[in-house]
Amino acid sequence: MEDRFRNIKMFGAMIVSLVIILFVSGKTGMNSWINDIINPPTKISSIKIDYNKILTDVDPNDSFVMSRVEFAPIPPTVIPTLIPPIPTQVPTQYIRPNYVFPTRKYVSPTLIPTSTPIPPTLIPKKIGDLPLDEPLKQPYYGVPSRICYTPEYFIRYYGGGLTPNRCYANVEANVEANLIKVNLLGRSVQVHKDAAPYFQAIGDELAKYQKDSKTFEFPSKIYTINTIGTYVFRCNTNSSTGDTWDTCQSGCVIGTHAFGIAIDINWVENCNGCANYDMPKEIVDAFERWGFRWGGRYKELFGARIDAMHFEYMYDMCKDL
Repeated sequence: MEDRFRNIKMFGAMIVSLVIILFVSGKTGMNSWINDIINPPTKISSIKIDYNKILTDVDPNDSFVMSRVEFAPIPPTVIPTLIPPIPTQVPTQYIRPNYVFPTRKYVSPTLIPTSTPIPPTLIPKKIGDLPLDEPLKQPYYGVPSRICYTPEYFIRYYGGGLTPNRCYANVEANVEANLIKVNLLGRSVQVHKDAAPYFQAIGDELAKYQKDSKTFEFPSKIYTINTIGTYVFRCNTNSSTGDTWDTCQSGCVIGTHAFGIAIDINWVENCNGCANYDMPKEIVDAFERWGFRWGGRYKELFGARIDAMHFEYMYDMCKDL
């Protein structure tokens, strides 16, 4: 809209300027000029102008000579393309670092043995003079044992030194007052308190072979403990006459079981008087080292009947002979 008004103003200014020029030139000239505009001449000159010859047919006598002007073409403006500068610096060559990886040392795995390990050899604790290095040289394995293997010795050491009354009742009461329990071959058994340390030492030594409550895996054999008997106040089976359970009869000879210093093991498999028995060597060796005498040697030593189930503590009663 503004451009339109601007054009109108310019046109108006031109008209005004023209009017002023005409006015100054005079009324006649103005009228003639206006009249030419309003009423143009009706005749046109017959002379035709060849405009192609205007610039070539020039009189050489004319002082003014026009010549064709040749204008050199204007080359197009070329807008230069902006090309980023090419770097002249040679890029640094990548060099791969030489990594040194630590060498992992192979460690052989610890092998778990599949076989049953050999139990460690235990050095038994010393109790007085026991255990013995040569038990078969002890007095109770020879003729002197007849002196120390009597009811009088039994009562002196383990019956309170009493003078027996009828049926050994006072002796029995004294023994029972001195009984304690120890763990031996998977069982809890009653023994005299003065012999208890040696029973327990045997139990500790044989415990390394125990596999369950009854089974023992000895180097010589696998052995099952079926029966065990220790204290019972009765007569000696091999030395008495009559009923061995009747301590009042005249033929009763009180034995080591009545004082809690003897033990019978598996009396069916190792029966009294039987030539065949299965007592393991490890049990025999343990009892003999700790001052016990084994009934399985009775025949070879005394010509008596074999009693392979029987072990009796003899060391304290016979050591001074």
